[in-house]
Amino acid sequence: MTYRPGMDLRTARVLRMQPGEPCIVCDACGMVRRVAKANGMAPAWFLDGKAPPGWLLERDEQRTDLCPTCRP
Repeated sequence: MTYRPGMDLRTARVLRMQPGEPCIVCDACGMVRRVAKANGMAPAWFLDGKAPPGWLLERDEQRTDLCPTCRP
């Protein structure tokens, strides 16, 4: 899965992950799309389990996200 949860520096060090805001990462090129919060809520596309606008989401045995540049 290409979703990275948001976490602070201390938690990230313990879990050996990168600190930062929640984001979706392209499985082909690694482009990062932040899951920006508006008024304290995540965007509707995120809550509905869909791809960000302009991105392609494929689901087989696992989730694959492709950015606008990498999508076929």
